Amino acid sequence: MKPIYPVLAVGAIFLGTAYWMAQTDEAPLDEQVAEQASVSTDAMYDAAARSAQQRSQAQNRQIADATGQTAAEDSAMTDADQLPEEQLTELNPDYPTMAMRLHEMSARRDGRAFDSAQVRDALSASAAWNASDDAGAGLDLSDEERNDGREFIEFKRMKLETLVAGDTLELPISQSGQIYQAEITQALANSDGSVTWHGKLVDELGAVTDESGSAYDVTFTSGQRMASGGMFTPEGHFVIEAVGEQGWIANASTLFKFDENEPDYVIPDDLDTHSSNNKLDNRTHD
Repeated sequence: MKPIYPVLAVGAIFLGTAYWMAQTDEAPLDEQVAEQASVSTDAMYDAAARSAQQRSQAQNRQIADATGQTAAEDSAMTDADQLPEEQLTELNPDYPTMAMRLHEMSARRDGRAFDSAQVRDALSASAAWNASDDAGAGLDLSDEERNDGREFIEFKRMKLETLVAGDTLELPISQSGQIYQAEITQALANSDGSVTWHGKLVDELGAVTDESGSAYDVTFTSGQRMASGGMFTPEGHFVIEAVGEQGWIANASTLFKFDENEPDYVIPDDLDTHSSNNKLDNRTHD
């Protein structure tokens, strides 16, 4: 009988080799699985990062678009406002901004708010009234008053409202055939809620004065609906009155009618009585 030891030795070697090969084959598989897992995880993180970056870029573009649009609008508004502000400085260097003028207007009207666009439109006008062919249809005037020679006008109340000290205002008066220039010297708020503007006639040389050296004064007062005023000029004293947007201008001398058959003086009652008694006494003595 042959010894079995060599066979057992060969079997042991074969089994050992097989086991070793099995272990060797498994190690790379585990590493491959781990590597694949690592790659998958990294890919997920990369995908998530790219998605977040894309969302962030999209949001940034939206913000940039909105900011750009707002900036463009702000720029447009600023550009639109800058030119009028320069004109405001030319009109009156003491009130170079709309905010200053609106503050002044609001303060004398007990906090009333004014629309800046309407104020700008009013400031672009040189006068506070235009001639009207309406003949004061909405005014409470008699037929005689409508035909006594007074000039009917369309009154721009907002123009008067915008005036501050230092402003100039044209005074077109057809009855005198002149367009006067007035400088506003003061605007006062009255206790009844009205506002009064004081001014004087001026020309390119300064204040227009009479022979005595006195300036020709102008005054306007505006309440809730009615406005009135007076203008002393080299051609006479003119008065103005307006209700709402309708009004008239007339030479003050034409508004007072005199009857040639009536005396242009008045005798006081007590003086007239005293004169009558004296006449009676003289007749008694006679």
